[in-house]
Amino acid sequence: MPDRPRTIVHVIARSTAAVIALSLVIGTAGYLYYRPSGDQLDPAEVVEKDWLEHLYSQNPQVAEEAANQLHQLGPAALPEVRGVLSDPSADVSLQKAALKAVGLLGVSAAPLIPAVAALLPDPALTEEAAVALSFMGREAYGPLEAALASDDPVVRREGLRSLGKLRERAPLEARMVVPLLLEGLADPDAGVRVVAATYLGILADDAGSAVPALIDTLADEDPEVRAAAATALGSFGTAAAQAVPALREAATDRHEDVAREAGLALVKLQSSSRR
Repeated sequence: MPDRPRTIVHVIARSTAAVIALSLVIGTAGYLYYRPSGDQLDPAEVVEKDWLEHLYSQNPQVAEEAANQLHQLGPAALPEVRGVLSDPSADVSLQKAALKAVGLLGVSAAPLIPAVAALLPDPALTEEAAVALSFMGREAYGPLEAALASDDPVVRREGLRSLGKLRERAPLEARMVVPLLLEGLADPDAGVRVVAATYLGILADDAGSAVPALIDTLADEDPEVRAAAATALGSFGTAAAQAVPALREAATDRHEDVAREAGLALVKLQSSSRR
């Protein structure tokens, strides 16, 4: 028969050792950001020359310091960023950091547009690449427009979303973007149609073409698309007066979101007409 008191002692000893080990691990991790006295480390000491690796740090001060170092480097950072974007063996998280760097540099990173555009078809990087392109100026229009012909609906959706953003950021003329958004309303993928309707409302350009198309979209088979169309119509003010009958009908939609957005759009249009 085992010695019970001795067994209990062994269990307690093992448990205590486990707790101590865990404490050491936590303490070591914490020391990366805090001095023993509790004073926070200078983020610059953490980042040093590895600014790219720290752009996605969970410590906001470290991430901010990495962004500051990037801005100080400016165009001089492009070779390092290009190297990561062009390296097929690079870790995905590092590639995302490089795409974030491109977005932060904006138009000054325009020479990297081809490298960024080449990543659009990569499912792990599509969204980040599209967002980066939306900050890179007018020259990003071509690759984003080309993305709309992709067989992948996610690439088409994110390409269209970034074109909507580029309209204001570049800026681009409405005639370069609105027709693409109108075409997006007929896309076979509901997600693309939602983005098309949403950005027609955000931009509120060319009411003569957009409003009738959005009225037709209130009859879309997908409730999210119908709701997006109703929301968009509310952004056109008095220019969407012709949409009132269709919005009243949409306000009785069996889907709560559609009915709510149609009701809100009616309120906005009525408010605009009183001004």
